[in-house]
Amino acid sequence: MWQRFPIPPFDRDRFKDMDWQTPAHLGEAEIADKIAAGVPGAYPVLPSEDFFAKLNVHGGHRHALLCVLPEAAGTPGTDVRILGRSYAWAIQRSWIVSSLDPAGFEVIADWKTRRPMNTRLGPDDGIAHGGGAVYLVTAHGHGDHWIGNRTIADNDWDGGGAGNGFQVLSSASEDSRDFHDCNVSFAWSG
Repeated sequence: MWQRFPIPPFDRDRFKDMDWQTPAHLGEAEIADKIAAGVPGAYPVLPSEDFFAKLNVHGGHRHALLCVLPEAAGTPGTDVRILGRSYAWAIQRSWIVSSLDPAGFEVIADWKTRRPMNTRLGPDDGIAHGGGAVYLVTAHGHGDHWIGNRTIADNDWDGGGAGNGFQVLSSASEDSRDFHDCNVSFAWSG
């Protein structure tokens, strides 16, 4: 059957029936230590009220994830590939920003699903990024604002064939054990 708007593949079944625990947010000193150590992974942090106000994100689960990425050495093909996927009833949105400073962060990516139950979150093939530290926020639409999603940082993911990576899984529901609503993966070779 012909599809007017084909959707990217997304194996959402592997994100069902997962265990979630309330995240322990890193403090400022711990954030600095993680960035200095350069060990790739996603780590929950709690930005300021002004940060969330700028993105119009509300709710008891709102938070960000510090995403420590390896620095690209300037060699073609060494960038980190960032890919978004979604499968949820509520419209989903993810922001990748350069810092937690509400007055000066740069938006690296601002992805939103076009309609419910669509796997497209951002470009079909994702984007390339040069590495370093970035911050990720995931949320779902509610009226004229966004509600922060619950997240799971999967720092043991193998990059989906790239060799290295991690992924952030999220759920818009308060009590669901399915974490396929607004997922962002970070993968690189080497």
